[in-house]
Amino acid sequence: MKTYITLWFNSEGIPPSQVIKKLEDIGFRPVKGNYDMEYDWGRPVTVEEVLDLGDRVQALLKDAAVLFKLETV
Repeated sequence: MKTYITLWFNSEGIPPSQVIKKLEDIGFRPVKGNYDMEYDWGRPVTVEEVLDLGDRVQALLKDAAVLFKLETV
């Protein structure tokens, strides 16, 4: 399974390059197309695991003035 993230940056927040670096540090990688980055689980995952990842992203981006949306398929 993969979890995709879409990011919305704010001019009052941290630079996009810093956001990408933070997300790469927890396992996301940049992609081209409909999403900004993906997290490849390499296996089927539970809803709880996806929620835990969402919690990690939210904590990582706290006070960064970045909105995000996750989609897991």
